[in-house]
Amino acid sequence: MTVKLKHPVSAGWLCEELGLRLIGPDRDIASLCALDALEEDGLSFALPGRTIEHAHGGTVFALEALGGNGVSIIGSAEPRYDFIRAQYMLARSPGFERPRAPAEIHPSVRIGHGAVIEPGVSVGEGSVVGPNAVLRSGTHIGRFCEIQSGAVIGDAGFGFERDAQNRPLRMIHIGGVRLGDHVQVGALTAIARGALGDTVLEHYVKINNLCHIAHNCHIGEGSIIGACADLCGSLKIGRNCWIAPNCSIRQKLTIGDGAIVGMGAVVVKDVAAGVMVYGNPARPAAQNASPTVVPVHPE
Repeated sequence: MTVKLKHPVSAGWLCEELGLRLIGPDRDIASLCALDALEEDGLSFALPGRTIEHAHGGTVFALEALGGNGVSIIGSAEPRYDFIRAQYMLARSPGFERPRAPAEIHPSVRIGHGAVIEPGVSVGEGSVVGPNAVLRSGTHIGRFCEIQSGAVIGDAGFGFERDAQNRPLRMIHIGGVRLGDHVQVGALTAIARGALGDTVLEHYVKINNLCHIAHNCHIGEGSIIGACADLCGSLKIGRNCWIAPNCSIRQKLTIGDGAIVGMGAVVVKDVAAGVMVYGNPARPAAQNASPTVVPVHPE
């Protein structure tokens, strides 16, 4: 997802305001976007260790050593922190364009009492939005989905960097949420908007009650998430996975197609396709098996 500024600013001006150095051409910045969707007039950031070889334009907060490939670099030892500083500056002036168009809701959609659907939302044919559910701007619901009572989709995620006084500074999350067709979201489940890109649930994903789906998660087609599961940010869950109730999965992991995460598991490493893990910390089933006990009989 790309968020536009009310009017462009120059990369040089932004550097001067932040006390940083510009490497490369001084170009206009008209939008904020994820690094993998960087546009010619876009602004993003690259964490240390991340390359920007695929980018051919735009402006990026990054280590100075990454300069020289046609991208304008705002040199920073802490790219994410300085990008957040820039977000707050740009939010004040010139400001972000906010959705004003009414929500696009198919005539067949059923909406429960007290539901909130903000501008910039779309809801597809045959879907149901339950009582007191909340769909925030930038949320796109496919066809024949069911959003149950009290679910909240598209609120801001939870991401911080610490400032010079060690105080947490919250990143402004400006992405969205995209649900495919035939998706179910249980009662009181929260699905956070993406930080810059989108949080994505593919077709036929089923989520039970009281779950937490953090920003930028991507859940593959046909996967099932049990009640009270906690999925941390930027997870990639494959197709047809089973995520059992009460499990917790650390951020930025990959769960392969057809994998099973057992009840109450605490997952801190990637899970390969087709593997079942359980326990705390979660391990493959074979590693959790009890050792064979050989009975000892007295002579």
